[in-house]
Amino acid sequence: MSLDTIPLPKEGTLSKDYRMQVTCEEPPNLLPPLAILDEAVTPVERLFVRNHQPIPSLSGKHWELTIDGLVRHPLTIGFSDLFREPTSSFFAALIGRSQIAKGYAAIANVEWIGAPVALFLEAAGMKPQAGFATCWSYGPQPMVRYLPLSKLWQDGMLAYAINGQPLPPLHGGPVRLIVPGWSSAYWLKWIAQITLLSPERAPAAAHVDGSLAIDCCLFNLPDGVLRPARYTTLRGAAWSAARGVAQVDISIDEGPWQAAILDQNLGPRAWRRFSFRWSASSGTHLLTVRVSDNSGQSAVRCWQIDVRSS
Repeated sequence: MSLDTIPLPKEGTLSKDYRMQVTCEEPPNLLPPLAILDEAVTPVERLFVRNHQPIPSLSGKHWELTIDGLVRHPLTIGFSDLFREPTSSFFAALIGRSQIAKGYAAIANVEWIGAPVALFLEAAGMKPQAGFATCWSYGPQPMVRYLPLSKLWQDGMLAYAINGQPLPPLHGGPVRLIVPGWSSAYWLKWIAQITLLSPERAPAAAHVDGSLAIDCCLFNLPDGVLRPARYTTLRGAAWSAARGVAQVDISIDEGPWQAAILDQNLGPRAWRRFSFRWSASSGTHLLTVRVSDNSGQSAVRCWQIDVRSS
């Protein structure tokens, strides 16, 4: 099932690529095929959609964020307050499920624009005993996520724009929490409240590390089958836990490692595209991709590829 456009409450219409697969109509959930994600920056119309509750009817005019708990000065900020702070922008990979059956994936790489969470945590006056944050969303079924305060301080963003345009409600607008280097499950949409608490008061869920594993995907490997050709160029993207991608190496049938060609570097939080030119002979081959980040850590992913004429 496909969908051309999705109406958004009180915020106009956001066009989605007609090739997106609708996995749920209400709340709307859509997945793009890997084949249409082969770009350094993912267009918003191809950005995957994963929602666990109906989209709140919320405009920037009525959006507020409360910061309380272990702070000296509990505060409430409005949408206009975000624009009084220095604007922050960076490219970051939003990674849900990177490998889904039949060539679909919940992954993206976009430019996020907003205000650092740290500015508002500082204004609220964090108490020394604060170690974690409980983050709540707006909505009829509010979502809650727990984050280490150190991560929120270092990298958290209150994003109100994406790829140079206002953040649509479908993707968490007017404001969502951005947590680069962590799984998309922690990037809370329609953020409403941040409550600081001590490690002793934090539930077990707060102590789970949501950092992304070093990983990669291939964009042009339909069903693991290739046709024999003098040369085939495999294309993919690799990412890490906000430590960048330093190198991608490829081995065929457990042979020597060969360096893939890396695309432009959009920063440590972003994915990095790579390509590899391969003379594929008929038969079944083991393709192994090794991704190394800028801290020296690496991980491998393997694909079994059938090369056949029909």
